[in-house]
Amino acid sequence: MRYLIRVPATTANLGPGFDCLGLALDLWNDVEVEAAGDSLIITVEGEGAGKIPLDRSNTIFKTMQLYAKRHHKTLPNGIKLHCRNRIPVGSGLGSSSAAIVSGILAASVLLNIPQDTADQLDCAAQIEGHPDNVGPCLLGGLVTAILSDHKVIARKLEVASLSLMIVLPDYHFPTETARAALPKELPRQDAIFNLGHLGLLIYAMGRGDLDLLASAMQDKLHQPYRIPVIPGAAQAITAAIQNGAASVALSGAGPSLLIVLHSDSYRSQVGQAVTEVYKAAGLTSRVFTPEIALSGASISII
Repeated sequence: MRYLIRVPATTANLGPGFDCLGLALDLWNDVEVEAAGDSLIITVEGEGAGKIPLDRSNTIFKTMQLYAKRHHKTLPNGIKLHCRNRIPVGSGLGSSSAAIVSGILAASVLLNIPQDTADQLDCAAQIEGHPDNVGPCLLGGLVTAILSDHKVIARKLEVASLSLMIVLPDYHFPTETARAALPKELPRQDAIFNLGHLGLLIYAMGRGDLDLLASAMQDKLHQPYRIPVIPGAAQAITAAIQNGAASVALSGAGPSLLIVLHSDSYRSQVGQAVTEVYKAAGLTSRVFTPEIALSGASISII
């Protein structure tokens, strides 16, 4: 039997929600999986083709092994995985979380492990190290999540319809580098700043209050340290605001920017302005305009 697993892109942090808030986007990776033959066969098309490992070091397969072991089961020798990727790799759009969730769901269907979202969240967050991407990847929509005693506590939040844009500059900015840019200690007033802004951000996201969102999406925990490292990012944020964006934040650790527009009518204007800024900084860039994905990862028989 062959299964189709669909997993959405995610944008995490949304400014002040560092490592605890994420949003699912209508940009999907598809993974076809089946037990067949006597060896592992992995094929990839789309984003990451030619770069993603096709052997046992592949993140999806490694996660399948971990989830099987978690449930005291063994994967079959023969597995076929075909990946159709639309989520850019290393972009701040949750490609690693998408791969981890894909692996968990793939193992669950091949080994007849009952679908237990809480268990899947716990496993995914332990592998990823934080729940802000895997939460919305599994649940869809806007999700707040924490890790407590190796367990994930996650809740879906109300989210209004918003006009979104993602701009991805062609700049290699791995998560390890992004985390290394952060200080080991932060002033108390910066923590207080983020706590207050996070509450307002959740309120604004739920009601589509763009005026409030402009203030609420500010951050002092990670963006002041990461944005200067990405060429053109600070100027791109300014250009977006000047041309019709209500608010802008790094998507995850970056380098992508998450842009909330005043309306869809500003898409062309903002997209052109931001890409021109990156071009001046010596970088090409791509523009995506996804909707919010209100549902998360899914499994179907094909």
